[in-house]
Amino acid sequence: MEPHMKTGGVAKSIRHHEDIAAATITPEENIYEEYKNLKLRRRYRFIIMKIIEAKVVIDSSAPPTSSFESFLAALPDAECRYAVYDHEFTTTDGRKSSRLYFVTWIPQSSAPGYKMAYTHAKHTLRTQLEGIYDLNAVTKQEIIEVLGAATPKDSDSGSDFEDD
Repeated sequence: MEPHMKTGGVAKSIRHHEDIAAATITPEENIYEEYKNLKLRRRYRFIIMKIIEAKVVIDSSAPPTSSFESFLAALPDAECRYAVYDHEFTTTDGRKSSRLYFVTWIPQSSAPGYKMAYTHAKHTLRTQLEGIYDLNAVTKQEIIEVLGAATPKDSDSGSDFEDD
């Protein structure tokens, strides 16, 4: 096999930490059910997931009364995680609303093998979670900038551009 990829950017034989091939990392069956509990039944404020061996498993969750600060505290400083966060905000016209965010947490201080594993396994997990916004973060400050307070992105115009 040649040392470079001629596969159009598709990882065919990349191996990660613990010698697990990227294609073999799959979500545990209960993840989609717990996602529906968060999205439809509002049983959680957030769900944190991690990769153990060749499975994406739920690491922790928090009740709907949990704060944004508790979400940030649940993300480890030196380990990668996936998270689904129910972000509540007030629109510019005063209505309360919420959005679900899929957070890919890959801090700079995490091990390179883990960074690769989380990056490559994301697509398999993410495609099962419908109606959710993506947020890739390397620092907690990036999460605060997007989710910390009601911002122009929280407007209900559906556009990523500021309203004039």
